[in-house]
Amino acid sequence: MKTKKKMDKRFLILNIAVIAVIVFTSVYVWAVGDDYTLHTHVYPENESTDKVIVDVKDDDVVEFVNVRVEKGELVADFRANSRGETDVLISNTIGDLRIDPTVYRLEVNEFDTIIDHTLGDIRFNGDKVVIISIIALLALAEAMMLWMFIDYCKQGKFSYTMIACGGLSIFNAILLAYVIYYLINMPSLSIGYFLMLATNAGTIMLILLFPLMLLLSVLLAVSNIWLMKNEGYRPVNALGIFFAVIWALGTLGTVGVYFIPYSNYSSGRVGYIVLMVLVYIIGYLECMFISTVACSFLATKYKVPTDRNFIIILGCAIRGDGTLTPLLKDRVDAAVAFEKKQYRETGKHAVFVPSGGQGADEVISEGEAMENYLRSIGIPEERIVREDKSTNTLENLKLSKEIIDGMSDGEDEKIAFSTSGYHVFRGYIMAKKIEMEDAKGISAKTKPYFFPNAFIREFVGLLVDQKWKHIIFALTIVAFFVTLTFII
Repeated sequence: MKTKKKMDKRFLILNIAVIAVIVFTSVYVWAVGDDYTLHTHVYPENESTDKVIVDVKDDDVVEFVNVRVEKGELVADFRANSRGETDVLISNTIGDLRIDPTVYRLEVNEFDTIIDHTLGDIRFNGDKVVIISIIALLALAEAMMLWMFIDYCKQGKFSYTMIACGGLSIFNAILLAYVIYYLINMPSLSIGYFLMLATNAGTIMLILLFPLMLLLSVLLAVSNIWLMKNEGYRPVNALGIFFAVIWALGTLGTVGVYFIPYSNYSSGRVGYIVLMVLVYIIGYLECMFISTVACSFLATKYKVPTDRNFIIILGCAIRGDGTLTPLLKDRVDAAVAFEKKQYRETGKHAVFVPSGGQGADEVISEGEAMENYLRSIGIPEERIVREDKSTNTLENLKLSKEIIDGMSDGEDEKIAFSTSGYHVFRGYIMAKKIEMEDAKGISAKTKPYFFPNAFIREFVGLLVDQKWKHIIFALTIVAFFVTLTFII
């Protein structure tokens, strides 16, 4: 309960901050936006403006107030009158020679804000405040996501939410670094160019993630070949190869967007929107996959507190003679090793719950096979409670929990579960589904080639489990680029 409250508090802080920044920037722009100082980027040799001519084509839209030289640059001040658009011509004379006027395009919107659309750019009074506010929100979101991710890791709360926090942290960090870099190198960055940066940021993300994703894809393909060589060919054993091919095609098909000017798209705005959305979604999915790999690995390295009352041992296939396979034996040995360590450190014993039913090709249940092994290595009968009805991981935990509930008499149940390293994260997900929030995973050694398919399984599980959040993200990206292509 304590952790949940902290998470809610952080989300509440983030939501309040977003609302506060939006309100502040809106009010600020509304307050100062009816005035506009137009920077001409003309630097006259002297500071006289006597020969400067400012011609407003429609002074019902904006009113010319003043022309002056500010820090050596010729600038002109305007005030909004009514909604509409108008051209402003500014010319100067040198001696008897009049320089052709420069045309500026000003618009007054429904909020009486003057917007400068010259050369397709977007500028207005307060635009720097908007840019800084967006960066501040990105920075705050990054801090919150990292804070939550680290808390999940420290407390052993491995879940799809943890993966999402990690993935969003990677995604957001790249965008934030990209924007800050340009802001530092372009102090006069306009809101229009700032928005244009968004069209490049997704492709930059793909380029930066490419080496890591290439490495992961090669490892996935190699491990799948290794897996099929040792465990036999099955479609599921080729998931890593399939993933690597799909990722390569998706990346190569979209990264070219960065090098193609907008005007070259034969399908115009629609083609541009589709390609940019694909770039961002692929980048987003890559961040989520990297986070999945990281979280699955961290789950195997988590140090389970030595205060457990029960240790559930998750079953898997046994040999034809009823003895344990090396994979299952490693799970039992890891549970026993942890229990011995706990007793040495705290003097507290734990009850073993070997869990697994009897398959059609098995002479006894997996639970009974593990119980026999535990007895053979000297574990007292009173510290073994068998569960032998389950058929999958979820039932392993659920039926074992029912047994534990019957033994605990309402006391605090501190549970650990022991399984193969590649299966630990899956155990956390299943435990969460049946509200075993405090269950901690003990990682047994396992062959490396089992891991890649587990990564893909949890990645797919993340997409399915939080599908609406991912759909909302995709729709937000679509809405952003649809809006962007119509305002720049």
